[in-house]
Amino acid sequence: MQTQTAKATAHVTHEGVEAIDFLKSQHREVEALFKEIEDAGERATKKKEKLFATLAEKLTVHTKLEESIFYPAAEEADDDLVLEAFEEHANVKAMIRKIRRISADDETFMAKITVLKELVRHHVKEEEEELFPKCKKTLGDEVLQDLGAEMKAKFERLQSLS
Repeated sequence: MQTQTAKATAHVTHEGVEAIDFLKSQHREVEALFKEIEDAGERATKKKEKLFATLAEKLTVHTKLEESIFYPAAEEADDDLVLEAFEEHANVKAMIRKIRRISADDETFMAKITVLKELVRHHVKEEEEELFPKCKKTLGDEVLQDLGAEMKAKFERLQSLS
């Protein structure tokens, strides 16, 4: 039986993926990991630590793809939203660093996970409701296909390094 995260990963590995669809599938994968951590139970510290390690890696790869490939193109659609997105990424990275310094049995672990989830949720909402529609309109299908191919190739390179 495939987990939700395995299904999301399978979705992003097929050929010809468009940039926004690629990023949205990664958003869904991260959301599923947050849910798995929340559902793990109070005593499942090793499981939560392993899930968090996976979540942190996926968020790190995702931010690298957006910052190096998608956002430079998206500036044409809305420079202010892109600048804000970079700042949101900085906050997400800072929270990941804080969580990495503690164990899952720390009394603040789940509070920090909740804050990280809220940061990510806000960021995803802005991207999907504001930035992505502007990018579809401004950049067009061909550019989004090219960006998707470029992101997929870099994603696969980054995955092979981990």
